[in-house]
Amino acid sequence: MAVKFRAQKGTPLTYSELDNNFGSYFYSASVSNTSVTLHYPASLEVPVNSGSVSFSLVKGLEQTGADRRIPFYSGSSELSSDPNLGVDVSGSVGIGVDFTNDFPLDYKLTVSGSIKATGTVFQGSDERLKKDIYPIDNALSKIDSIDGVNFTYKDTDEKSIGVIAQQIQKILPEVVSEDNKGYLSVNYSGVVPVLIEAVREQKSIIDDLVKRIETLENK
Repeated sequence: MAVKFRAQKGTPLTYSELDNNFGSYFYSASVSNTSVTLHYPASLEVPVNSGSVSFSLVKGLEQTGADRRIPFYSGSSELSSDPNLGVDVSGSVGIGVDFTNDFPLDYKLTVSGSIKATGTVFQGSDERLKKDIYPIDNALSKIDSIDGVNFTYKDTDEKSIGVIAQQIQKILPEVVSEDNKGYLSVNYSGVVPVLIEAVREQKSIIDDLVKRIETLENK
């Protein structure tokens, strides 16, 4: 079965043609304890090698029940005991995590290390997705109770700045999360609305002071 290209046809491919194209590339797949293999048809009429291509897994499926996971190799022909990527039974992904102790994962994506994005990361905030909406009270007092600190991560010696989750948990428990090992994480973007309201409260105080000063000066 030959692959049909859009450039040759001159019009967009139909779903049926796309299905046929995919079938021309791979007609079956198999999973062993250490690899996933895509089998090509012998009569392949596209400019790729016919036969089979295998993708290595770290140790195939590990553990049982809710703790099942598939860790992947980094691409080396030799199996490594320190996999880079793992997926648990719920579809959650871990990158650079401790595959012995961190599964099952608490979040849909868990990364041990820094994350770089060249684009913008958006968080869903549509009013239609929310209920029980009410203003943030005493925002200035809450912000005044939070300490910004410099610190160094123990495991990497990386220097950073931020807050202490245990302190934030007492003031803004909504932005603090605890994982299955008891470690706390902070949703820093969740602090922004409190800062907005704190600035608004502070502006109100300043405006009132300005009016008092003007009144005194006009006497």
